[in-house]
Amino acid sequence: MKLSKMAFAAAIAWGIYAGPAHAQQPPAGTQGVSYNADYYYFQPEAQASLSDQPHQAPVDKMVQAPSAGYACQDAAACDAGGCEPWRLFCQKDCGWNIYGFANVGAATNDDASFFNGPVTFADRSDAMLNQLYATVENTIDTGGCGWDVGGRVDLLYGSDYIFTQATGLETRDDGSPHWNGGPYYGLAMPQIYGEVGYNDLSVKLGHFYTPIGYEVVPATGNFFYTHSYTMQYGEPFTHTGALATYRWNERTNIIGGFVNGWDHFDRENDTGAVIAGFTWNDGDALSIALTGIASANEPRNPLVLAPTLDTNRDMYSLVIGYQINDCWQYVFQNDMGYQREGSPFTAGTTSAEFYGINQYLFYTMNDCWKFGGRFEWFRDDDGARVGGIRANNPLPVGGFAGNFYETSVGANWTPHANLIVRPEVRYDWYDGETLTGRQPFDTDSLLGDDEQLLAAIDFIFLW
Repeated sequence: MKLSKMAFAAAIAWGIYAGPAHAQQPPAGTQGVSYNADYYYFQPEAQASLSDQPHQAPVDKMVQAPSAGYACQDAAACDAGGCEPWRLFCQKDCGWNIYGFANVGAATNDDASFFNGPVTFADRSDAMLNQLYATVENTIDTGGCGWDVGGRVDLLYGSDYIFTQATGLETRDDGSPHWNGGPYYGLAMPQIYGEVGYNDLSVKLGHFYTPIGYEVVPATGNFFYTHSYTMQYGEPFTHTGALATYRWNERTNIIGGFVNGWDHFDRENDTGAVIAGFTWNDGDALSIALTGIASANEPRNPLVLAPTLDTNRDMYSLVIGYQINDCWQYVFQNDMGYQREGSPFTAGTTSAEFYGINQYLFYTMNDCWKFGGRFEWFRDDDGARVGGIRANNPLPVGGFAGNFYETSVGANWTPHANLIVRPEVRYDWYDGETLTGRQPFDTDSLLGDDEQLLAAIDFIFLW
C-alpha cells in the first residue's frame, strides 16, 4: 500500500500541531542532586499508578530515581499492603534498593517478513521477551549540603540486549561476541558506576547511559514500544568514563564529561570524547535541553573502503518540550551528526551526515489511559547509519542514502500499578538511493519494499 498525498499531508499537519515546545520537571522540593538518567515517570508512593501524571518527557533524561518514591520503612509495612505498586523487595528512603521489570511484546508487519526492516527493539514479526531488567541502586541525595556517595548496576536480559552492547564489555575489543552467543537473547550490563555528590554537584564514574537525546533503553522510560530512527541510529547508547552534573539554580543544570566515545567500555584504540550540555526550564511549562558529544576514532560503516580506519564522529541533540495544559503535552527534537570520511557511496572519501526531526504529542485522558503520536523524519544523508543490526537480519549495515519517515500512534493503559500495556500502530516509508539495490523493508523478498505497516503491543510488569 502507498500512503496517499492527503494522508501524508495530514501526518505532517499533526506533527507540527501546537508549535514549539516540555516535559514536566521533577517535583518542587527535590533536593540536591538526586537524579536518574533512564526513567521518564516520577511516581510518589501516594499515586495509584504510572498513569497518574502526564507522560514525563525528561528533556535532560534526568528525573528523580523511582526508588526514592517507594518508601516502605520495613517488611511489615510491605506485608500490610503499604507499598503501591507492589515490589518484590521493599524500597527504602536511603541505602541500596533492588527493583526492576519484565517487558514482553509482539509485532507483525504487512509484508509478512520475519524482520521489521531497520525498525529496532520490536525488530521481528514475532513474540519477544524484550527486557528482563534488574537494577541495584543507592541514589545519592546531598540535600544541597554536604557529601553523599552511591552507585548503580543495571542488568538487561532479553531480545533488546543487542541494541545496547558496548565494545570491550558485551563484545570483545574487536567487536566479536564475548559472553553472548545467540542472535536473539543475551545479557547486557548497560550501567555499572559509582557516584559521588557534593552540594549541587554530582559525578558518575564508570559505565552509564548517555544523557543525549530523548528516548531511552529501559521500557519503563518510553511511551512507545518501538523506537525512533534518531535514537537507534543517530545517538550513542552508553559511555564509559566520568560525567558531572551541576545544578546551577532551580531551573538550570549543566552537564559535562570525559568518556571513551560511543558505546565503548574498552576498545583497541581508546580515545577520549567530550560530552557537554545544559538543561533549562521556565519553572512552569517550557523545558529546553541541548547536549552533544565530540568523539575521535569511531569506527566507520563497514561498507566503506578500509572500514577499519576510525574517524571523528560528532553530534548534538536539541529537545524542547511544552506542557500545553493538564492534558496535552508536546515534544520537539532535532539531532544532527557527522562522521569524517564515512560515506559508503563514495569509497570512503566523503564525510557522512545524519540528521532529523522528531515530534511527539501526548494526551492524558485519566489515571489509566494516555494516548500519543510520533512523527519522525530522519535523513541518513550518505547511507552510513541505518540498516540491519542483528546478525541474521539480511539488511546491510548502511547503504540507504535518503529519507526515512515514520509515524506512530499508540496508547498506554495502566489497569494496575504494576502493569502497563502499550498498543501501537506504526507506518514507515523510505525515499532515497540504495547501494545494494534492495529497499529497506520486506526483508524476506529479494528487492524489498520502500514502506511498511507495523502493528505491535507489549506489556510491562513492575517488580
